Amino acid sequence: MTQEANINTQQRDWWAQGDTPARANDSLVTYLVDGRQAMWTICRHCIKAQKYIYLANWGMTAKMELVRGDDYLGGPDGSPQRTALIEGLRAEDFSEADIQFWLTHNLSVQAVLGYARSKGVEVKVLLWHSQEAFSHYQPLETKQELEAVGVHCILDDSARGLVHHPVESLHQKTAVIDGTHAFVGGVDLLIEKQGDYDRWDTPMHAFNTPLRLNEQQKTPHPWHDVHSLIEGCAAGDVELNFRQRWNDVVARQRLDTSFTIPERPLPSPVQGAQTVQVVRTIPQHTYDFDPDPGLQDIAQVYAKALGNIQRFAYLENQYLWLRTFIGVDLPLMGSDSPDMETNLRTLGAALQRGAFASIILPDHPNVGRAFSDAGLQRLHTEAPRAFEEGRFEAFCLGSSGQIDGKTHYRPIYVHAKVAIIDDLWSTVGSANLNNRGMRDDTEINVAVLDSRLARNLRLLLQGEHLGLVQDADLFVLSRLLGRQRLSASEQERAVYIHDYLEERLGEPRAALQAMHECAWNNLQRYKENQPLIGHLLPYLSAAEAANQGLNFREEHGWLEEEAQK
Repeated sequence: MTQEANINTQQRDWWAQGDTPARANDSLVTYLVDGRQAMWTICRHCIKAQKYIYLANWGMTAKMELVRGDDYLGGPDGSPQRTALIEGLRAEDFSEADIQFWLTHNLSVQAVLGYARSKGVEVKVLLWHSQEAFSHYQPLETKQELEAVGVHCILDDSARGLVHHPVESLHQKTAVIDGTHAFVGGVDLLIEKQGDYDRWDTPMHAFNTPLRLNEQQKTPHPWHDVHSLIEGCAAGDVELNFRQRWNDVVARQRLDTSFTIPERPLPSPVQGAQTVQVVRTIPQHTYDFDPDPGLQDIAQVYAKALGNIQRFAYLENQYLWLRTFIGVDLPLMGSDSPDMETNLRTLGAALQRGAFASIILPDHPNVGRAFSDAGLQRLHTEAPRAFEEGRFEAFCLGSSGQIDGKTHYRPIYVHAKVAIIDDLWSTVGSANLNNRGMRDDTEINVAVLDSRLARNLRLLLQGEHLGLVQDADLFVLSRLLGRQRLSASEQERAVYIHDYLEERLGEPRAALQAMHECAWNNLQRYKENQPLIGHLLPYLSAAEAANQGLNFREEHGWLEEEAQK
């Protein structure tokens, strides 16, 4: 970045006027793409924990395995792979007892948290006490399974009541380890209660894999997500969020005051060139600690970041809703969300100025497919020339596999909540681009001003979606970018992969063109019953799918096969 560009970047306002500051040069953020990388990292930090572990989740499966395949044991006992695994654990400050636990136990959520408790580590888990009609897991069962290994678990019912949004949820996915490390993002430690939508997945998003088989011996839908690791002072802001929520529930449910979490000093600074802000959405009437009418920090940073676009935006999200969803998939029944009205108008203005942008959405969201279509249509109204000139494009993701000599297809569920602006600023978290993420659900994101971090996240995501890099290479590259231990050969390979992606995708406009070509080539391959290359496909509205002669169903999109409803 030139000195002039750097001054211009710093002069722009990127930050929310919220209850946590934008922290300069005292915190460090690493992005973790997909469940394998995120859960592998969370698991290691939980096993090494010395003081306390705090988890707050939308949902959780206690028996879910966090580490699978070769990541678990490396290879047979005595093999070079096993030896390398053990040496790596020692180099990451695992005690001999920690290593023995890793090698002899199933690394499930329950087992890992139970091991921490056996060492005297305080473990507190705050879970959304979702209503049965909206629940994707079994809160009471999970609570019992965690308490069986000594974990203190509270079911948070703060979203219930007549004064709440009809489908309000407590949607954060956070972890705090010993106060020094925190995790924020889209990844719940969850397999949904029907056995589908296992959040553990790899960047290959395989059509079938033994690593993701459920009790019915079927592979759940592929799942794409992004999480983050926060070190330094900003980790204290994630702990503040947990402490406020936990203590609020302890007081409201009249639990023993000994359960209250005390305020602690911020962790020591971690030197770096990043400016980091932890931002939240807290709806009004949900907790007592937030000011009326709640917190809309995430809406603030999105509005400012989209307003700062000078060249491009890269977005991934589960939704793109202009109108407020109230439980019925009919956009005309909802009123406009003021925050999303601002976001779409601001993004449209950037496109009118000549910027380009892309968004990746799921072809088959669990709800609100028509709402996302309407959001895209509104954006088209705001900036029609951008669509006509190919400066804005929406994509979805799919996976293919061979069964009995025929190619079959499945949509990849896009659950990531990512925004990258001009390869300068980025955010990852739990907040979707809809009324719920901006105002009506409890959410948490991290926003970072760091050109290297933003650009590397874009390269990882686009490299994955285009199929340019295989699982093993993306895993080793992610570890390099996350400053995790690598052997000399792994480091050399990771640098090579990074240079390769930089060469292929470094220029953002050329990268968007590559995505366009890949998506439409894959659509043709789909029509010809050929395997997909990479995962990209065009996101098609009902009318666009009909024009392509595709079997579109509102509840499943166009890619899902009838037999897999």
